[in-house]
Amino acid sequence: MKLGALTVDALVAEIGSTTTVVSAFGGLGQGDPRLLGQATALTTTTEGDVTLGLRAARARLEDMLGSVEPRLFLATSSAAGGLRMTVHGLTARMTARAAEEAALGAGAVVKYQTVGRLRDGDLARIAQAAPSLILLAGGVEGGDCDAVLENAHRLAELSIRPIVVYGGNSVVAGEAAEFLRSAGFRVRVTSNVYPEVDRLDILPARAAIHDAFEEHITHAPGMERIGELVNGRILPTPGAVLMAVEALAARVGDLVAVDVGGATTDVHSVTDGSPEIAALQTEPQPHSRRTVEGDLGTFVSAMHVAEMCEERGRPSVLPPALPAKPSEIEAARLLARKAAVTAVRRHAGRLEYVYTPIGRKTVPRGRDLTACRLLIGTGGALTRLPGGVEILEASRGRNGGDRLLPPFEARCVLDNDYVFAACGALLSRFSEQVVVRLMLRSIEAGVAGGPDAAVGSQVVVDAEVDG
Repeated sequence: MKLGALTVDALVAEIGSTTTVVSAFGGLGQGDPRLLGQATALTTTTEGDVTLGLRAARARLEDMLGSVEPRLFLATSSAAGGLRMTVHGLTARMTARAAEEAALGAGAVVKYQTVGRLRDGDLARIAQAAPSLILLAGGVEGGDCDAVLENAHRLAELSIRPIVVYGGNSVVAGEAAEFLRSAGFRVRVTSNVYPEVDRLDILPARAAIHDAFEEHITHAPGMERIGELVNGRILPTPGAVLMAVEALAARVGDLVAVDVGGATTDVHSVTDGSPEIAALQTEPQPHSRRTVEGDLGTFVSAMHVAEMCEERGRPSVLPPALPAKPSEIEAARLLARKAAVTAVRRHAGRLEYVYTPIGRKTVPRGRDLTACRLLIGTGGALTRLPGGVEILEASRGRNGGDRLLPPFEARCVLDNDYVFAACGALLSRFSEQVVVRLMLRSIEAGVAGGPDAAVGSQVVVDAEVDG
């Protein structure tokens, strides 16, 4: 331990595609959790070593707090391509959909999905996608065995050897895993993601994917040295955020969380929908769901988002990763607004009308957000650019219409302390009650008269990597 160093309960690094944020926390073991400080630097995977940016962010944090000695150092990451996955099932609305829900809920970017038996073209697309993990599903419990076994054999024809998570019919789980291991794959077996018709079971698969990601990320290009600094879990950032909002929703009720990043925009919802819409549903819906929009971001995909904007709302410049000038900040804000509103509309389902022999029938398709009375903005764009709450307000629905959006009266708040991803990581080591209190303080920080309004006032240091 460094002489005179400030001992903190935890440091948590969020290593994004463009920026790395390091946050220091205290009071986690005493029931009085506090964000002590936070600093940001550019992510340095392109330099071949993510620890350069991580060390720079920590150095800026220590400029503010003095020397810091953490009892625990955790990390989340969406750098180095994040959690790139391909998912494979047998039927579009059953096992393939369940596999996709499990992958997205774990924080993956699903690069390719197949339905049915794998073909030569599918194998070429999988190889092109270069996934970190493959999720192989298929067959309800006691159902089809041949197709998922054939797909396991076809995967062995790939020249790449990503980790395979098997979440299909358990009758042939051992046989499939044994063959894949003999072909040189590392394999993790989990519960069937679609054990019976109209029932999803994706939480065990999410946990297995997180474990596999942690194994993969320490060998990813630019990330190999992360283990030198981190002594706790490494989770995919979107998966950590979903874990955090699930814990928060258990306390405050149905909610939607929106995270606009430099490369993608994620929307997380925790809800079973309204009873009226649920009674009309014809497909099972997970209690928690995440969608990722790979074409909506404020930096990597800025040009595409700008082209989507109406002319009067189009930015005059494209902002850098860390906008500083007023024109850059305004441009990033306009892009964040377009990304957030578009992503929420894509996440939400809608009412459709079908005609039957007994007349027109209303059928909901997709996610019902009408029971969500809380919208939360997290991530750098919504929490650090001006107008985050107004952006969320523009994402709500209006009276009437077919879209199943959050209602107009839903409350809009921000993760003012920018801690949701970190809180997802903290859940692995600290009590849920304490971690939820951190999140409540963060969303209450910007509310006048909130019980912990001062918490959101700490200085956030933005820094670029020297040299």
